[in-house]
Parts: sequence; C-alpha cells; structure tokens
Amino acid sequence: MRTMAQVVMPTLPGEDAEPSESRMVVTFLVSALESMCKELAKSKAEVACIAVYEADVFVVGTERGRAFVHARADLQKDFAKYCAAEGLAEEKPPRPASGVQVSSGEVETLRKAVEDHFGLCYGRALGTMTTVPVPYEQMLRDPAAVMVQGLPEGAALQHPENYDLPTLKWVLEHKAGISFVINRPFLGMESQLGDHGTVTDAKRSMLSPKASYVPISVKTEPLEDTGISLKAEAVTIKKEAEDPNYYHCSMAGIKLGTLSL
Repeated sequence: MRTMAQVVMPTLPGEDAEPSESRMVVTFLVSALESMCKELAKSKAEVACIAVYEADVFVVGTERGRAFVHARADLQKDFAKYCAAEGLAEEKPPRPASGVQVSSGEVETLRKAVEDHFGLCYGRALGTMTTVPVPYEQMLRDPAAVMVQGLPEGAALQHPENYDLPTLKWVLEHKAGISFVINRPFLGMESQLGDHGTVTDAKRSMLSPKASYVPISVKTEPLEDTGISLKAEAVTIKKEAEDPNYYHCSMAGIKLGTLSL
C-alpha cells in the first residue's frame, strides 16, 4: 500500500503464526480503513490509527495523522506491547494436529470482502466511486452486457457465496487487476423503455416526411373593415401518426389564425 506504514515488532516466543488467510483478511480491512481515511481527509477531517496484528504494526490515517504517529515511535511500541500482553492473558484454544483449518467465520469474512470489492468495481464501471450492488442474475443471463476482467483462469463471475476458499483468496490477492466493463444495457431494458413511450416516440420520428406532413387548405377570415376579400391559402400542418390513444377531433374552421376545435 502506498500510504500505509508497517512497523515489524519482534514476535513473542512460543507464539504460533496465524493462518495466511487471516493475515490476508487483516491486510484487506486495513486497506479499506485507509481508503476511508482518504475520504475523511476530503472533508477536512484528520485521522490517526495504529493497528496491531501479531508482529505487525500498521499506521493508517490522513497525511497529518500519519506524520503525528511516525514522529512518536515510542507510542507505537507501547501500544504493540500492550496488545501483546493482553493477548498472552487470553487462553487460545488448542489447534488440531491435522493441519490448519479455517473457521466458517473467516470464510464469511472473505466472501464479504470479495462482494464489497466486486461492488466497488461495478460502481467504478458506472462512473461512481461508491459501492453499487452487482446484478449477478442479470449478468449471468446476459454475459455480453458487462465484461469482467482479471478473474482467475477458468473462473466465471458469480456471487461470492458460490466461490470456494482458494478462489476467494485468489480474488483478494489480485483485486487490483479486477475490473468491470459495461458494454451495453442488459437485454430487455429497451422493451421496458418502450412501455413508457420512448420507443413509440422513436417510431414516430422515423416516419417518412410524406407520411408526417400533409398540405391542406384552410379558410382564413379578414380583419374587420379592411376590405380584404376572403381567400384560401395552403398551409402545411404536421399529421400525427395513428394512435388509439389520440382523440378524434373535427376541424370546424379557423378564425384569426386560431383553430376552433
């Protein structure tokens, strides 16, 4: 990470290393915290955070906040020692001897992290920096509408709850290379627009000029006391396309340039 600082502290003796997936989750969440600090900085808010995970100390915050913490290395060390002492006081459950097992809670955390990242990528494709829920069902029915780049070979886009643990880990490890590209609207959206009149209007505008404009003769009346005789003039009036929703009206006449219906 570009602005996140990491200070490595000595590992306490007798303390086993956590599973790599747990460390990956912590790193991802700290990165998300860093993004939140950047947004707070845009609102003129200053933030300074110290995160401790086993032997690692992360400093996260705005530019001023990180400068404040970096200038006080003793504060980082004291906080790391305090967390280590509290950790020793807690009894850790024995781990199975048949290898490392991942709890269901950690898997759900990974799935939630992947879902949030997919929502962020979809929001960027829509032109916003906020997270937008991904329409997985529509994308599966119409895969040509939205293209997903950067997924592992052989893995198609689907809801993260359907991914296995290796795929979830791969997505989070390579999340920087994943992006969504919107090619066109989903199929069926055009017909929905047509129900509201958009397609009907387009069809009207596509009529030929001969079908849209018909010259007719209308009678005009002169002004009073002008001595001008009556005459008929040809006026071009646009003829609307036949539509059952239009009321049928008859033209009685025109007086002073105004139609009387």
